[in-house]
Amino acid sequence: MEIKLSKEESMEIFHGAMCNALGWMQGYGIELKFDRDHYESASKKLKNPCYEDVLQQILEDGNPIIFYDEEGGEDEFPIYLKDIHEKVGNTDAQNLLNIINENDDVIDADCVIQTVLFGEIIFG
Repeated sequence: MEIKLSKEESMEIFHGAMCNALGWMQGYGIELKFDRDHYESASKKLKNPCYEDVLQQILEDGNPIIFYDEEGGEDEFPIYLKDIHEKVGNTDAQNLLNIINENDDVIDADCVIQTVLFGEIIFG
């Protein structure tokens, strides 16, 4: 089953996945990096933002957020807004349906981020 998502839906799903899974991913050695100047600039554009709102603004400003694999050879995986628009929909349909139906958990969120990063589920 293929699920077609708009750009807005893809970003909403990715934002939620960041809210739910960034801490979880640290458990298998994936850390998030960003340019401090990009973070400060993005933060100033928002009113009372949470961390994930600022990350989304960094992306919307055309800058990357970078996932860093500490345990797997210190590889870096930059993510741009276009990656989210193009790849969130490639997440396994059951994970996406769980999110769309608001019956999701950290595993569903993790699958979204891994799909955007790696094109497949590597951890888990």
